[in-house]
Amino acid sequence: MIAIEVCVHSKNDSYVSNAVSGAWQGGAERIELCSHMEQDGLTPCVRHIELAREAFKDRPGLLVMIRPAGGDFFFSRNEIDLMERQIVDAARAGADGVVIGVLDKNTSLIHQDYCRRLIERARDYELSVTFHRAFDATFNATFNATFNARADWKYSLEALVELGVDRVLSSGISWGNSGTALDGIGRLIDMGRFVSGKLEVVVGGGVSLDNASMILESLQPVMTDFSLHTYSAMLEDGRVSSEKVRRLKSLLAHE
Repeated sequence: MIAIEVCVHSKNDSYVSNAVSGAWQGGAERIELCSHMEQDGLTPCVRHIELAREAFKDRPGLLVMIRPAGGDFFFSRNEIDLMERQIVDAARAGADGVVIGVLDKNTSLIHQDYCRRLIERARDYELSVTFHRAFDATFNATFNATFNARADWKYSLEALVELGVDRVLSSGISWGNSGTALDGIGRLIDMGRFVSGKLEVVVGGGVSLDNASMILESLQPVMTDFSLHTYSAMLEDGRVSSEKVRRLKSLLAHE
Protein backbone atom coordinates (compact mmCIF):
# COMPACT_ATOMS: atom_id res chain seq x y z
CA MET A 1 0.00 0.00 0.00
CA ILE A 2 1.27 3.47 -0.88
CA ALA A 3 1.05 5.74 2.15
CA ILE A 4 -0.08 9.35 2.05
CA GLU A 5 1.81 11.79 4.24
CA VAL A 6 0.23 15.21 4.82
CA CYS A 7 2.32 18.11 6.04
CA VAL A 8 0.52 20.12 8.73
CA HIS A 9 1.49 23.67 9.65
CA SER A 10 1.75 24.11 13.41
CA LYS A 11 0.10 27.54 13.46
CA ASN A 12 -1.92 27.58 16.67
CA ASP A 13 -3.83 25.20 18.94
CA SER A 14 -7.13 25.15 17.07
CA TYR A 15 -5.49 25.00 13.65
CA VAL A 16 -3.36 22.00 14.62
CA SER A 17 -6.31 20.10 16.07
CA ASN A 18 -8.54 20.79 13.05
CA ALA A 19 -5.86 20.20 10.41
CA VAL A 20 -4.64 16.93 11.88
CA SER A 21 -8.23 15.79 12.35
CA GLY A 22 -8.88 16.58 8.68
CA ALA A 23 -5.88 14.50 7.60
CA TRP A 24 -6.96 11.66 9.87
CA GLN A 25 -10.56 11.70 8.62
CA GLY A 26 -9.34 11.72 5.03
CA GLY A 27 -7.33 8.58 5.71
CA ALA A 28 -3.76 9.90 5.67
CA GLU A 29 -1.37 7.28 7.01
CA ARG A 30 1.10 9.88 8.25
CA ILE A 31 1.36 13.56 9.00
CA GLU A 32 4.46 15.71 9.28
CA LEU A 33 3.98 18.46 11.87
CA CYS A 34 6.05 21.59 11.23
CA SER A 35 6.01 25.15 12.50
CA HIS A 36 7.01 28.23 10.45
CA MET A 37 6.32 26.86 6.99
CA GLU A 38 7.44 30.22 5.59
CA GLN A 39 10.93 29.01 6.61
CA ASP A 40 10.36 25.58 5.04
CA GLY A 41 9.41 24.01 8.38
CA LEU A 42 10.83 24.23 11.91
CA THR A 43 10.32 22.28 15.14
CA PRO A 44 6.77 22.69 16.51
CA CYS A 45 6.11 23.34 20.20
CA VAL A 46 5.39 20.48 22.57
CA ARG A 47 1.79 21.61 23.07
CA HIS A 48 1.08 21.25 19.36
CA ILE A 49 2.66 17.79 19.24
CA GLU A 50 0.37 16.74 22.08
CA LEU A 51 -2.68 18.15 20.28
CA ALA A 52 -1.64 16.42 17.06
CA ARG A 53 -1.33 13.14 18.95
CA GLU A 54 -4.87 13.52 20.27
CA ALA A 55 -6.25 14.33 16.83
CA PHE A 56 -4.35 11.57 15.02
CA LYS A 57 -5.66 9.14 17.62
CA ASP A 58 -4.00 5.73 17.59
CA ARG A 59 -2.71 5.90 14.01
CA PRO A 60 1.08 5.35 14.22
CA GLY A 61 2.14 8.05 11.80
CA LEU A 62 2.76 11.25 13.74
CA LEU A 63 6.08 12.62 12.47
CA VAL A 64 7.61 15.76 13.92
CA MET A 65 10.04 18.10 12.19
CA ILE A 66 13.25 18.66 14.14
CA ARG A 67 14.85 21.82 12.76
CA PRO A 68 15.69 24.69 15.11
CA ALA A 69 16.44 27.39 12.52
CA GLY A 70 15.67 28.15 8.90
CA GLY A 71 17.78 29.44 6.04
CA ASP A 72 19.94 26.39 5.40
CA PHE A 73 20.70 22.92 6.75
CA PHE A 74 23.98 23.68 8.56
CA PHE A 75 23.83 23.52 12.35
CA SER A 76 26.27 24.21 15.17
CA ARG A 77 27.15 21.81 17.99
CA ASN A 78 24.87 23.77 20.30
CA GLU A 79 22.02 23.46 17.82
CA ILE A 80 22.60 19.71 17.57
CA ASP A 81 22.37 19.54 21.36
CA LEU A 82 19.07 21.42 21.11
CA MET A 83 17.82 19.06 18.40
CA GLU A 84 18.55 16.08 20.63
CA ARG A 85 16.45 17.65 23.37
CA GLN A 86 13.68 18.40 20.88
CA ILE A 87 13.67 14.74 19.81
CA VAL A 88 13.19 13.67 23.42
CA ASP A 89 10.42 16.24 23.86
CA ALA A 90 8.68 15.01 20.71
CA ALA A 91 8.86 11.40 21.88
CA ARG A 92 7.42 12.24 25.28
CA ALA A 93 4.63 14.23 23.64
CA GLY A 94 3.53 11.21 21.61
CA ALA A 95 5.43 11.37 18.29
CA ASP A 96 5.98 8.17 16.32
CA GLY A 97 8.89 9.54 14.34
CA VAL A 98 11.07 12.55 13.65
CA VAL A 99 12.16 14.30 10.48
CA ILE A 100 15.77 15.53 10.41
CA GLY A 101 18.46 16.73 8.03
CA VAL A 102 21.94 18.11 8.69
CA LEU A 103 24.55 18.96 6.07
CA ASP A 104 28.28 19.58 6.39
CA LYS A 105 29.05 23.27 5.86
CA ASN A 106 32.38 22.43 4.21
CA THR A 107 30.99 20.06 1.58
CA SER A 108 27.18 20.54 1.53
CA LEU A 109 26.97 16.76 1.88
CA ILE A 110 25.27 14.86 4.69
CA HIS A 111 26.92 15.49 8.05
CA GLN A 112 27.19 11.88 9.12
CA ASP A 113 28.49 12.48 12.65
CA TYR A 114 25.73 14.92 13.57
CA CYS A 115 23.04 12.85 11.89
CA ARG A 116 24.24 9.75 13.70
CA ARG A 117 23.84 11.53 17.04
CA LEU A 118 20.28 12.53 16.22
CA ILE A 119 19.36 9.10 14.90
CA GLU A 120 20.75 7.38 17.98
CA ARG A 121 18.71 9.70 20.21
CA ALA A 122 15.58 8.92 18.17
CA ARG A 123 16.22 5.17 18.43
CA ASP A 124 16.52 5.53 22.22
CA TYR A 125 12.80 6.34 22.09
CA GLU A 126 11.90 3.89 19.30
CA LEU A 127 11.12 6.69 16.84
CA SER A 128 11.26 6.30 13.08
CA VAL A 129 13.61 8.66 11.23
CA THR A 130 12.97 10.49 7.97
CA PHE A 131 15.69 12.57 6.29
CA HIS A 132 13.97 15.61 4.80
CA ARG A 133 14.66 17.60 1.64
CA ALA A 134 18.08 18.66 2.85
CA PHE A 135 18.82 15.58 0.75
CA ASP A 136 17.87 17.54 -2.38
CA ALA A 137 20.37 20.23 -1.39
CA THR A 138 23.19 17.68 -1.73
CA PHE A 139 22.58 17.46 -5.50
CA ASN A 140 24.56 20.68 -5.92
CA ALA A 141 27.37 19.77 -3.51
CA THR A 142 30.82 20.73 -4.77
CA PHE A 143 33.33 17.89 -5.04
CA ASN A 144 36.33 18.38 -2.76
CA ALA A 145 39.01 15.72 -2.80
CA THR A 146 40.08 16.75 0.69
CA PHE A 147 36.94 15.11 2.06
CA ASN A 148 37.17 12.08 -0.24
CA ALA A 149 33.52 12.48 -1.18
CA ARG A 150 31.59 11.80 -4.35
CA ALA A 151 29.18 14.68 -4.72
CA ASP A 152 26.22 12.84 -6.18
CA TRP A 153 22.88 11.50 -5.03
CA LYS A 154 24.19 7.93 -4.86
CA TYR A 155 26.81 8.94 -2.32
CA SER A 156 24.11 10.66 -0.25
CA LEU A 157 21.80 7.64 -0.39
CA GLU A 158 24.64 5.31 0.58
CA ALA A 159 25.27 7.54 3.59
CA LEU A 160 21.60 7.42 4.64
CA VAL A 161 21.45 3.64 4.27
CA GLU A 162 24.61 3.31 6.37
CA LEU A 163 23.13 5.63 9.01
CA GLY A 164 19.99 3.50 9.12
CA VAL A 165 17.30 6.07 8.39
CA ASP A 166 13.87 4.74 7.49
CA ARG A 167 12.87 7.22 4.79
CA VAL A 168 14.19 10.02 2.63
CA LEU A 169 11.97 12.84 1.37
CA SER A 170 12.87 14.05 -2.11
CA SER A 171 11.43 15.81 -5.14
CA GLY A 172 14.14 14.49 -7.42
CA ILE A 173 15.18 18.07 -8.26
CA SER A 174 17.82 20.27 -6.66
CA TRP A 175 16.78 22.27 -3.61
CA GLY A 176 15.87 25.83 -4.54
CA ASN A 177 15.01 25.00 -8.15
CA SER A 178 11.48 25.40 -9.46
CA GLY A 179 9.44 22.39 -10.42
CA THR A 180 7.60 19.48 -8.82
CA ALA A 181 8.27 15.83 -8.16
CA LEU A 182 6.89 15.13 -11.61
CA ASP A 183 9.81 17.09 -13.07
CA GLY A 184 12.21 15.02 -10.98
CA ILE A 185 10.60 11.69 -11.82
CA GLY A 186 13.64 10.32 -13.68
CA ARG A 187 15.95 10.78 -10.72
CA LEU A 188 13.29 9.48 -8.31
CA ILE A 189 13.04 6.29 -10.36
CA ASP A 190 16.83 5.90 -10.28
CA MET A 191 16.84 6.52 -6.53
CA GLY A 192 14.14 3.92 -5.94
CA ARG A 193 16.05 1.30 -7.88
CA PHE A 194 19.30 2.16 -6.09
CA VAL A 195 17.89 1.73 -2.56
CA SER A 196 15.30 -0.94 -3.27
CA GLY A 197 14.52 -2.82 -0.06
CA LYS A 198 16.80 -0.60 2.04
CA LEU A 199 15.06 2.76 2.30
CA GLU A 200 11.62 4.20 1.61
CA VAL A 201 11.55 7.12 -0.82
CA VAL A 202 8.96 9.72 0.22
CA VAL A 203 8.04 11.59 -2.95
CA GLY A 204 7.32 15.24 -2.19
CA GLY A 205 7.40 18.64 -3.81
CA GLY A 206 4.21 19.88 -5.44
CA VAL A 207 2.41 16.53 -5.28
CA SER A 208 -1.25 17.28 -6.05
CA LEU A 209 -4.50 15.80 -7.25
CA ASP A 210 -3.54 16.96 -10.75
CA ASN A 211 -0.21 15.15 -11.00
CA ALA A 212 -0.45 12.27 -8.51
CA SER A 213 -1.74 9.81 -11.12
CA MET A 214 1.13 10.61 -13.49
CA ILE A 215 3.65 10.25 -10.67
CA LEU A 216 2.17 6.90 -9.71
CA GLU A 217 2.07 5.64 -13.29
CA SER A 218 5.78 6.39 -13.60
CA LEU A 219 6.91 4.99 -10.25
CA GLN A 220 4.78 1.92 -9.63
CA PRO A 221 6.26 -0.27 -12.38
CA VAL A 222 9.80 0.17 -11.02
CA MET A 223 9.47 1.05 -7.30
CA THR A 224 7.89 -0.94 -4.49
CA ASP A 225 8.79 1.10 -1.42
CA PHE A 226 7.62 4.69 -1.75
CA SER A 227 4.98 7.06 -0.41
CA LEU A 228 3.56 10.47 -1.34
CA HIS A 229 4.07 13.65 0.68
CA THR A 230 1.77 16.60 0.07
CA TYR A 231 1.08 19.97 1.65
CA SER A 232 -0.61 22.91 -0.06
CA ALA A 233 -2.57 20.72 -2.49
CA MET A 234 -4.56 19.34 0.45
CA LEU A 235 -5.59 22.80 1.66
CA GLU A 236 -8.91 24.51 1.11
CA ASP A 237 -9.31 28.04 2.42
CA GLY A 238 -6.01 27.50 4.23
CA ARG A 239 -7.12 24.39 6.08
CA VAL A 240 -6.48 20.69 5.48
CA SER A 241 -9.44 19.28 3.56
CA SER A 242 -10.43 15.75 4.51
CA GLU A 243 -12.21 15.50 1.16
CA LYS A 244 -9.04 16.31 -0.79
CA VAL A 245 -7.07 13.77 1.24
CA ARG A 246 -9.80 11.23 0.56
CA ARG A 247 -9.68 11.99 -3.18
CA LEU A 248 -5.92 11.49 -3.21
CA LYS A 249 -6.34 8.14 -1.49
CA SER A 250 -8.94 7.22 -4.08
CA LEU A 251 -6.47 7.97 -6.88
CA LEU A 252 -3.95 5.67 -5.25
CA ALA A 253 -6.52 2.92 -4.84
CA HIS A 254 -7.29 2.95 -8.56
CA GLU A 255 -3.70 2.80 -9.72
